[in-house]
Amino acid sequence: MSTATLHGTDPEKLVKMANQIGDFFKSYPEATAVEGVREHIAKFWNRKMRDEFFAYLDKQGDKGLQPVVAAAVKKLRTI
Repeated sequence: MSTATLHGTDPEKLVKMANQIGDFFKSYPEATAVEGVREHIAKFWNRKMRDEFFAYLDKQGDKGLQPVVAAAVKKLRTI
């Protein structure tokens, strides 16, 4: 396994990780889930991970993201 993969910098892996965070918040009310996903990515993903994730989404759109994750990303990008 490469260092990039270990640190989650492969964009498709980042999408998978974001959706796993979304899975954790599935049982929460939508607004709470969106904020939880947003907060987790903001706190625990480093700048490089976020930048690579956003660059990938700029090219691919939010297809493949759970709706709650897509909403969280939209909020995260406006901060």
